[in-house]
Amino acid sequence: MRLPAPDRSGRPAPPRSAGGAADGTGGPARPPATGPVIAPGDELRHALHRRLALAALACGLPVLTILGVLEARSAPARAELLGLYAVTALLCLWAIVRVLRRSPLDGALRIIIAVNLVFVVVQAYEGGVGGTASAAQASFSMLLMLIANAVLGHLTFEARRAGLLALGSFVLAVGASLLGARQGGLAGALPSAQLYLSTGTILLLLQALAWYKARFVTQAQAQLRLEHEASTDPLTGLANRRRMYQQVAELLEAAGEPPGAGAVSVVMFDLDHFKRVNDQHGHLAGDSALAHVADLLRASAGPGETPGRWGGEEFMLVLPGADEAGARRRAQAVRQLLAASPHPQVGLLTASFGVSASRVGDDLTRLVARADDALYRAKEGGRDRIEIA
Repeated sequence: MRLPAPDRSGRPAPPRSAGGAADGTGGPARPPATGPVIAPGDELRHALHRRLALAALACGLPVLTILGVLEARSAPARAELLGLYAVTALLCLWAIVRVLRRSPLDGALRIIIAVNLVFVVVQAYEGGVGGTASAAQASFSMLLMLIANAVLGHLTFEARRAGLLALGSFVLAVGASLLGARQGGLAGALPSAQLYLSTGTILLLLQALAWYKARFVTQAQAQLRLEHEASTDPLTGLANRRRMYQQVAELLEAAGEPPGAGAVSVVMFDLDHFKRVNDQHGHLAGDSALAHVADLLRASAGPGETPGRWGGEEFMLVLPGADEAGARRRAQAVRQLLAASPHPQVGLLTASFGVSASRVGDDLTRLVARADDALYRAKEGGRDRIEIA
């Protein structure tokens, strides 16, 4: 299974509100995407959960349909079982739609588990009565549903609770079957016992696989969290310098050997007179101002753009495929955005910008050094301005 790709914007969560944020053209900020917030490192568990649920539901739907058709053709057909087949199939279809729409799924799975449990008890009783081909079919269908319920339980609950659910369902099925056997005699007791032993073995195997999956996902999540922390600035949530270097190097390498012009542009900017902010308002206010700028960058980032914190009060934008003119427009948009979005406590923030576009034969060091030189010229030239390398 392919692991989810990291978010190039460096956002660990939806951005906080930044009033007056603009997009890359200086217009109003796009609203943040809606949907469940997934903590860094939990992407693997979330994706695996939904894919396994979709596979289980997609396999269960045709099986339910076939069993329902067989029950309808049997003589006599039992209305209560036909109803349970129809309800369970509709619930599976509903859950599949929720998976495809990326809607919350656990509630739907819990409902299916509850209906399946009723199904298991009814069929176990019918199978326990025995004496007919229909009763044998009921026993077989019940055991299939028992296994399916255990699978859904492991998709919905953690391993221990899912194991207890499977054990409880198995005990209920055995109890219902014994109640049925008291009425129908013990003629089919031996075949039923063999089926229950086989099913119990499968349930134990499922529990072992679930335990292994939980261990694997836990270790993978820890690894993903470490990778996220190693490439993310803890104060702003933006990509850190390590990630920015990696991003620029990858873009230059992807452009070919030697890198061609227009492969990537970078915009470096430094907040003007930021030492005064810390001196006058305190370091907590300074940290809040940096986070405020980060929010503006996230809210206005264009497709493929990577905003990051270079260090201190210095930020960088990596712009794939942007030429010098496009990078300048983006720098101007950020400059206007800062002017239109004062910090609530610190007030107006300005910045000096250096813009550099890749050239034939460029490498990472040259590209970044030119942007840094242009930034220095902007500061020397009076600040709150843009210089092109």
